[in-house]
Amino acid sequence: MCIIRRMSNPQLRESTIKSIQEAVALLFDLPVEEFGRESSSRLVVIPRQIAMFLTKQLTDASLSEIGRYFGGRHHTTVMHSIARVRELRRSDPALDHLLSKLLRDLKP
Repeated sequence: MCIIRRMSNPQLRESTIKSIQEAVALLFDLPVEEFGRESSSRLVVIPRQIAMFLTKQLTDASLSEIGRYFGGRHHTTVMHSIARVRELRRSDPALDHLLSKLLRDLKP
């Protein structure tokens, strides 16, 4: 089955976003529910931003859709999260390695 056709199925996209959230939550030892809460704790914000970044990289979900899956956040919040992770990735080789591994492991 073609990836584009498969990813355009909303049910499969939801499953993929959920699997990304679960993988990141497990990695950072957080409950998945934390991604949808209003927490501004750095312990939650960074993993949530990473999960948003991975969701944008691995799915065809729009910024608005990603925001909805992460507690109804505005698309500009998602844009900021993605930009922040890109910035952190450039300056932190360990994070870059971690993200590369996650991208490989989660690729559909």
